[in-house]
Amino acid sequence: MEVSKTCASNSCVCLLLFLWSPGLSMAMAEPSPRQLDKAQDSIMRGISSLVSGAMASSSTTGNWNASSDPCQWSGVNCSAPGSSSSMPAVVTKLSLSGFGFSDATILSSVCHLDTLQSLDLSKNLFTSLPGQHLPCPMKDGLQALNFSNNRLSGQPGNLSGFPNLEVLDLSFNYLSGNISTQLTYLPKLRTLNLTSNHFEGPIPTTMVPFLEELALSSNRFSGHIPMGLFGYANLTLLDVSRNNLTGKIPDVFLSFPRLSSLLLSGNNLGGAIPQSLLKLTMLCRFAGNQNRFQGSIPKGITKNIRMLDLSYNHLSGEMPPDLLSSDNLEAVDLTANRLEGLIPGNFSRSLQHLRLAGNLLNGRLPETIGNAMSLAYLALNNNQLVGSIPSQLGRCKNLALLDLSSNKLQGALPAELGNLDQLVVVKLQMNNLSGYIPNSFSNMKKLEVFYLGQNSFTGEIPSGVVQLPKLCYIDLHGNKLNGTIPSSISSLQFLITLALGNNELTGTIPIMPINLNAIELDHNYLQGQIPSTIGMLSNLEFLDLSNNNLSGQVPSSLARLQSLTHLFLSYNQLSGPLPDLPRSVILNVTGNPGLKNHTEDSDTPDHMAHTEDDFRSATWVAAVTFVVSFTVSFYAAGVRM
Repeated sequence: MEVSKTCASNSCVCLLLFLWSPGLSMAMAEPSPRQLDKAQDSIMRGISSLVSGAMASSSTTGNWNASSDPCQWSGVNCSAPGSSSSMPAVVTKLSLSGFGFSDATILSSVCHLDTLQSLDLSKNLFTSLPGQHLPCPMKDGLQALNFSNNRLSGQPGNLSGFPNLEVLDLSFNYLSGNISTQLTYLPKLRTLNLTSNHFEGPIPTTMVPFLEELALSSNRFSGHIPMGLFGYANLTLLDVSRNNLTGKIPDVFLSFPRLSSLLLSGNNLGGAIPQSLLKLTMLCRFAGNQNRFQGSIPKGITKNIRMLDLSYNHLSGEMPPDLLSSDNLEAVDLTANRLEGLIPGNFSRSLQHLRLAGNLLNGRLPETIGNAMSLAYLALNNNQLVGSIPSQLGRCKNLALLDLSSNKLQGALPAELGNLDQLVVVKLQMNNLSGYIPNSFSNMKKLEVFYLGQNSFTGEIPSGVVQLPKLCYIDLHGNKLNGTIPSSISSLQFLITLALGNNELTGTIPIMPINLNAIELDHNYLQGQIPSTIGMLSNLEFLDLSNNNLSGQVPSSLARLQSLTHLFLSYNQLSGPLPDLPRSVILNVTGNPGLKNHTEDSDTPDHMAHTEDDFRSATWVAAVTFVVSFTVSFYAAGVRM
């Protein structure tokens, strides 16, 4: 069977593996209206009293009413043990997730439900597993146990007594020690999730041979990937990411003919990418990011793989020409490697995420980028790309993030980019772009981050662009923009940063927004007075109007800015008294001979110790921190979708 057909017909399966949670694999049973027998009815009503107490002290809601049928309670499934309609029902599934339980008393009651097949006690405060020290008849028939997100600590102890357990989820606890010996007591185990604990030692290989899902992420496992692991031929998911694994990966992945998701990220694995991965026809996702892989990217690696992440490694050479062309390809991330050469020009129509930032790529951005019409995330920043931005990029109508910053791009911005009305982030700073900022950019109604700084743009700032309703960050500094600052900036209620420094702007400063948090207008040729309406900026934290040609008095309304932390008015022609600002404000008014701080000279106030450079560093650190965190969260959210 060809992988394209397999992955296409099992798209949902691949997505579930990507967002894998063994809790979803728990056995389900059909509810029944029939009554429980007296013994189980008594047990359930005893549990109900404990649940009612927990519900009273938490936000969890349910219908655990002691006067109603337990089989109708939320989280309870019942079924008949046989075919006779006269037989009473029994409890087969019980979910008590998120009640905040910590008292082991409820575990003693649950242990007497000897017909349970699935038990979910996740998101509670338990410190031990059920039946660790007392008899527990429930264990004999249990098939699925979810104890994730509790407070289990120490070694898990003896896991014997679960002869039929198929799904075990102990993720997000504080368990530690070597787990190998305990797993031999689970003869029917198919799914094991030990994510986010403190287990150490080698990767365990003592599970039953028909294990299908193994998640060991975010522990302290160390050593090489053991050859014994490749004996589990039924594995569909293998996640050993974020551990302390070292060495080369054995090139024997043909032992996993059913493998759909392989996650090796966040280790110290090295060597070349195993060639045997190319022959796994069921493999949908391979994440080997944040390791030390070397060598080139194998040709044909995306023939079967739909989501490939090899970012933050030491890969080198040119990208294979077929890397981006597979019909089912969805995401490729090769950020922060040592790749060079051209970007392949064959783009899959299904490609949604492409990250090639932080490499040594050169040449032009191919005009065929317009064929990637599903593209939502394009990050090619910090390379050596040249030439102009192709107008065909305007065909990628789903694009939400465009980052071409820190390259050698030149020429004018194509007006066709205005067709990208889904854009949230545009980062084109630190290139050699020139010409006018297109008026068509005013169509980007969802735009929040707009960075065009350190280019050679000329002309006026389009008023339509700076009144986009969701703009938070504007960086146009270091260009050759002229004219006045558009008054439409005053409509930007969510604006946080405005950087217009190092341009050729003139006129007054039309500031009237409510939620402006940071403004940098330094090194322009602004004229006129500071308007008193600047005092309406109730959330203003950073204000830099230095190195301009401003004159007149500083508005007294500045003293009402409760959020103000930095104020820089240096090297203007301001005069008169300085408003009585809080002493916590970092202030610089140097270079205004006529400006007085009450009776003191403007050069001598003791809270003027910080320099303009100090402020500018603080401002840009804050801005860069935002963009980095935004980009990471944006990408993560996009991949989850």
